[in-house]
Amino acid sequence: MFYQIRQASIALLLGATLTACTTVAPPSTPTNESWQTREAALSKLNSWKLSGKVAAQTSSDSGSATMDWRQQGSHYTVSLLGPLGAGGMTLTGQPGNVDLQMSDGKHYRATNPEELLARGWGFNLPVSYLHYWIRGLPVPGIPSQNQFDSYHRLTSLSQQGWQVQILAYTRAGTLELPSKLAISSPTLSSKIVVYEWKIG
Repeated sequence: MFYQIRQASIALLLGATLTACTTVAPPSTPTNESWQTREAALSKLNSWKLSGKVAAQTSSDSGSATMDWRQQGSHYTVSLLGPLGAGGMTLTGQPGNVDLQMSDGKHYRATNPEELLARGWGFNLPVSYLHYWIRGLPVPGIPSQNQFDSYHRLTSLSQQGWQVQILAYTRAGTLELPSKLAISSPTLSSKIVVYEWKIG
């Protein structure tokens, strides 16, 4: 399991660990497109590579990891690595078929990434939903309460008991994509910072 930080350090985790070492690209001037135009363009984005960091905490535990996410159509590879290279895991799969490879050589398989991430890292993040939230989209087919900024970009949503705040955007090609998200449920709080987006 990745490096764990106990309660004495929890207050520092979601702030300091996500601002150290790497700087997120400054936001560009937003375009004033309608939400319908943005939603259509973001929904068509199905291939990307992003690098960043993720931190998570519960009432009794917390941890952080660097993240590398490669998406090609429905196939994805998400690699997580603990501080100073400690531990590591890679999720590889597509809907209904997911593999988890641990740095110690252990290998697991399941039908969904949430089960494997909880086994490997100890935190139950909704990876299937993140496929949409990371692009600034609500998950389709699930009731959602959405809020937008003055440029018609999604800034917060509530779905399936999860609260998502998109705290910053950056530009990648012709798209404006989230660069900082806060995601929480009654039992878990997390932050994701994207240092770099590469699309196409």
